[in-house]
Amino acid sequence: MPDNQPIPPKAFISYSWSSPDHEARVLDLATELRSAGVDAILDKWDLREGQESAAFMEQMVTDKDIQKVIIVSDRAYAEKSDNRSGGAGTEAQIISPKLYSGEDEGKFVALVFERDEHGKACLPAYYTSRIFIDFTDQTKATDSFEQLVRWIFDKPLHRKPDVGRAPAYLSSDDATITLATSAAHRRAMDAVQNSRPHAFAATQEYLETLTNQLRLFRINVETDPLSDEILSNYASFLPYRDETISLVRAIARAEPDPRYGDALHAFLERFIPFFHATPECGRHRKFDFDNYKFFAHEFLLYFFTIGMADGRTDLIDAIAGRPYYDTVRGENGGNAVGSYDVFSFHDGLLDYRNKQLGLRRYSLHADLLSERAVGSGFRFEQLIQSDFVLFLRHRLLHAEPYYFWFPVTMYLLGYGHHRPFEIFARAQSARELKRLIPMLGIENRGPLDELVKAYSDDPKKAPSFNDGWDRLDIAKLTGHDQLGSRP
Repeated sequence: MPDNQPIPPKAFISYSWSSPDHEARVLDLATELRSAGVDAILDKWDLREGQESAAFMEQMVTDKDIQKVIIVSDRAYAEKSDNRSGGAGTEAQIISPKLYSGEDEGKFVALVFERDEHGKACLPAYYTSRIFIDFTDQTKATDSFEQLVRWIFDKPLHRKPDVGRAPAYLSSDDATITLATSAAHRRAMDAVQNSRPHAFAATQEYLETLTNQLRLFRINVETDPLSDEILSNYASFLPYRDETISLVRAIARAEPDPRYGDALHAFLERFIPFFHATPECGRHRKFDFDNYKFFAHEFLLYFFTIGMADGRTDLIDAIAGRPYYDTVRGENGGNAVGSYDVFSFHDGLLDYRNKQLGLRRYSLHADLLSERAVGSGFRFEQLIQSDFVLFLRHRLLHAEPYYFWFPVTMYLLGYGHHRPFEIFARAQSARELKRLIPMLGIENRGPLDELVKAYSDDPKKAPSFNDGWDRLDIAKLTGHDQLGSRP
């Protein structure tokens, strides 16, 4: 055996010579164990003519190298053990004191090879109250053998998890907000990933459980906008953002079902009432609701990113192609029914902090999105790309919009960055371009060509950043000249 090879565990096999068929079955078991890395000790191999049989049997408890003892029990073995007759009876006298005294409890296991006429496992009296491995069902023989091997190697299928930290709500300060969503999230994840019949209902339950508790994130008018309590409010939402992202990722990888797109659209729409003051809010400041706008905007970016990453244009169309209803927008003279631009906003709360604290950042909104991308499962560059595609899609579908989509993440694109985004670089392939076109909400590349030309003719129409020093170069960011240039 090579020096670096682990020493195989030794397992002594105790059984009865009940019949030739039974002996053959035990021999097959021992052979399989050796193939699985177990040094199985069997009398047919290890007890030779002239050797002392009693000493051979006693080694199961006297030999320190024998770590496990396998009791192969059929009707004959059980009867001989109870009557203390034959080799099985001798081994019973060796084994039973160890079990009754509690010594080496993890060293012995019984394999049930036979049941009586009542379906009861044939086991020696000294073992009847202990857990056994059932080998009577041939359809589950593979599972039973795996269970045995895991027992020998002390590698159980179900390991007791480590004790985690106490829930945050037991020790958190008053600024940390916690929601009761974890149980609903676990149910939804299990149902979606395992294609259970109640998967959609479980998904709805989770999404509604989350939005029904959004009121807990409302910022009190007395809260100092420059205090750390504001940052804590934004940070407290991260666990629920991550829960939702993981669920939507699972949905995107499951069998398509149009109901999920409906549910995600409704989920985002339920944020809109929190964007505005209500009569019960009482005294308030205009930016007291900007945290809700941030959360919804962030969700839309991630949902769109997931849709692009997994090629789920149905989910993209559901969240970006259907109208959203905003009562207050209608009451203020706008159209109550609008596009996803309802989630594009200027974060006045973060901007106030930026100015008052002298942080001198171009956009704390973009900074925070970047910071929160860590650990999300997505690179921030993917969010920037989604933001850009959402901007293009909005311009393609709304020629002269009263409302618009401002790609706030572009503040962090970097001065002079004019390389095509990955999805457009890939679209040099005609096949990939065909996949991209529906994500832009169009049926062919014609409208995109016209839009790129319009921005090329008048670059000042493109969004500007960094105090006007940088503008989006639409032609270069889309790699327009090379789109569809290869098969």
